[in-house]
Amino acid sequence: MQRQDFRILVADDDDIARDVITTLLARDGFSVVHVADGLEAINHLRIEDVHLVITDLMMPGADGIEVLKFAVRNNPYIAVVILTAYGTLDTTLDAIKGGAYDYLTKPFKAQEISIIAERAYQRARLIDDNLELRKNLRDTYRDLELLKNITASNNPEVTSGWLERIAKLKTMNVLLAQEADLLKERLVKGYVQEQDINH
Repeated sequence: MQRQDFRILVADDDDIARDVITTLLARDGFSVVHVADGLEAINHLRIEDVHLVITDLMMPGADGIEVLKFAVRNNPYIAVVILTAYGTLDTTLDAIKGGAYDYLTKPFKAQEISIIAERAYQRARLIDDNLELRKNLRDTYRDLELLKNITASNNPEVTSGWLERIAKLKTMNVLLAQEADLLKERLVKGYVQEQDINH
């Protein structure tokens, strides 16, 4: 995931705070959209994929906790940061229980927002990598059953596809070099043996 692909939604009814956050994060290279209340934020989350929500706690329409709850219910991988001028232990606990990624009290420093956005971006990249890895592992385990039929299929395209998959898993560090080489050897050897049997 590139920085410009990391989408941020800023929800704050304070025009100045909203503009400052939006400008700062856009300058950092992120894709940023802003809204002025909680209902707009929820509507945006219904129709757009968002990686990070930075929301004020007290807003008209729906408050930050409602935005948080909707966001994490809609996307369990989303990061939500709650901003408030009224930092109390109760609101902090509510935010954490609701699944908040972080919590900032106003006034905040611009650097704090940049650091939180950068951390959330790195987290999203790790999540993407993890999901891709899990998908590759699932595909590989599912296809292991098919591997038994590869030599019987007598199809060089199938063998070639498997060689590409093994190379990809090696590149992703799922397979060690020795494991990849062994699988390739068995795959090619099995194909050659099947060719010999059929001729």
